[in-house]
Amino acid sequence: MDQVTDPDRRDVIRSIAYLLVYVIVLGAGAFLLIPKFWYIWTLLAVAGILILVNWHKEQTAYRCPDCGHIYEISFLTDLTAPHGFNRDGAWLLLRCPNCRLKRKTKVLKRVE
Repeated sequence: MDQVTDPDRRDVIRSIAYLLVYVIVLGAGAFLLIPKFWYIWTLLAVAGILILVNWHKEQTAYRCPDCGHIYEISFLTDLTAPHGFNRDGAWLLLRCPNCRLKRKTKVLKRVE
């Protein structure tokens, strides 16, 4: 695994910008495509979310708050796990592969 570090302000802004672009494209697509071409809009929505989740999976690793184990997760886990954000940063509710406890794990940035 690559080295990891805490995400900085620029990483948070980049993530928010990507999400904002997705929401704007989805909203404009809904306005223009849903009346006659709803299936194209649906394809656009699904493709966009898959691209965003894959990007997130490739950029992040996670640290267990109990044992400190750092690990990566699969695409499907990243897609389905509950995500959140608090004053300490972003988190995912995951089961640690080392200690097997299910906790809010800290999101870390992978550094090459």
